[in-house]
Amino acid sequence: MATRTTTITVDATLAEAYNAAPKMKKKKAQSAMWQVLRAASSGKTRTNQAADLSPQEARLVLKVHSNLPDRKRKRYHKLIEKSEAWRLTPEEHAELLRLVDESEKVWAERIEALAELARLRRATPVEVMKQLGITIPTYA
Repeated sequence: MATRTTTITVDATLAEAYNAAPKMKKKKAQSAMWQVLRAASSGKTRTNQAADLSPQEARLVLKVHSNLPDRKRKRYHKLIEKSEAWRLTPEEHAELLRLVDESEKVWAERIEALAELARLRRATPVEVMKQLGITIPTYA
């Protein structure tokens, strides 16, 4: 199996933020970076060249792939299950409302980052989602 080496130049500020991030955030950042690299190597990006993201694009890609921290996301899902079974205490209901607000804020920031990335790339948000390997969920 042949291997390929790619060098990515990263803005010093972004590198410092990555190095200072907790381990879980680093895993998410690595996952986002790998998706960009896979897209670049398969020719799905706007060019067939190595992924040469500007610092601004790199920050936006990481933001697009952000989410609630795992602990909060697990708690959110547990509270949703209890809510659907009508077993929430008033305190849990208040906690769920806070987590819903926080989750909506994260999603809004992700959408804003996607729109900004699309603007920078002169593409539609759907085209950028395809470039990043993001699928649109289907609901039955």
